[in-house]
Amino acid sequence: MFNTGLIDSLKIRVKLDKIKILDKRLISDYIEYYPSIEQLDNDIEQTQLGDNFNRAKPLVKIIQGITYRLYVKAFIDKNKTAQEYLVLQISAKMLKKRYFEGITKDNIKLILDDINALGIVHLTQTALLDGLVSDIDICINQLIDEKSLKVAFSLIHNFPRASKKPLMHFINQTSQSGHKNLGVDFNKREKATNSTPYCKIYHKGHELLSKSIVFYKAFLEPMKRPILNNLVRYEFTVKASKHKEYLCKQGFKADFKTFGELLATKEKDLAQIAKSGLKHYIEEKPKSKVNTELSPTDIVIQYYQEQLIKLGFDTEKLLGFEYSISCPVAKSRMKTKAKSLISNLGTLDGLLDRKLLDNDRANHFLKNIGLDTL
Repeated sequence: MFNTGLIDSLKIRVKLDKIKILDKRLISDYIEYYPSIEQLDNDIEQTQLGDNFNRAKPLVKIIQGITYRLYVKAFIDKNKTAQEYLVLQISAKMLKKRYFEGITKDNIKLILDDINALGIVHLTQTALLDGLVSDIDICINQLIDEKSLKVAFSLIHNFPRASKKPLMHFINQTSQSGHKNLGVDFNKREKATNSTPYCKIYHKGHELLSKSIVFYKAFLEPMKRPILNNLVRYEFTVKASKHKEYLCKQGFKADFKTFGELLATKEKDLAQIAKSGLKHYIEEKPKSKVNTELSPTDIVIQYYQEQLIKLGFDTEKLLGFEYSISCPVAKSRMKTKAKSLISNLGTLDGLLDRKLLDNDRANHFLKNIGLDTL
């Protein structure tokens, strides 16, 4: 359940001739026609397909907080024959009390039986496993207290890639009913690209008690308070075939086309795929340039000097420890050593030396106008 990659939801596309249709509305009222197989494969948004595109609404049922969404997609092939597929939205909520297992090969029969029980279609397990997958949400659950989560969000907020910062949306709300909403979205699902994928981090405990309260009360209540109060989820969406190709080129094991292949993917590989998302939005931490030939103690001192300079410390602040040393000899010796390490650090990294000079000037200016920021 915790700290591993789990399949939370996805779309599955199954050839219509492999399915028994029980509700005929599905093939009359709920069908979408695509101009080509390429646009169908990559789930091109309806708004991009022009006015001649048939915008059918999916057949939707919501039962005890679980959403079931089905519709038919079709395209005309080069032989002028309609190739038709049933598209299903599969969710781990269909596992009900076993929701936090995520969707796996060991519990897929539960989901299959749940879909067939709707009386809309009848699917075999073989047809389902052979279906093509897209819009895959991979999640990683963790336990973290709310105060620490907010610190994590502040770090994300302070170190974004400049070009991606407008795509980050932080949420910290409390409704009139007292329910909280705490999280951060990276881009929007419908606008996601290979280099700006859709990800989100949110307090799952708060979400279960608000947006998903019907599902929670039906299948999960009561959850232990230490879990419910500290349950946080990270989600990453693998959008479609082009996104999977991109991930494969980056070295991730995302070459799954069918549902069966996706279920065969190891949890650790799913986690690695999911973890790739945030790197597009957060500045990569540069490798330290401290002098590795120093003594271990001096390496530690110089490393922290380097990090503090990056955070805005000036020379005076870096030497601020001297006021805590009462012995004049020890104070002088440590101050000399610290200055030497700072000087050596500037020699190793000219940009850091320039940053320290800028910090000195900025802090001197701020102090002169009555503002000591650090």
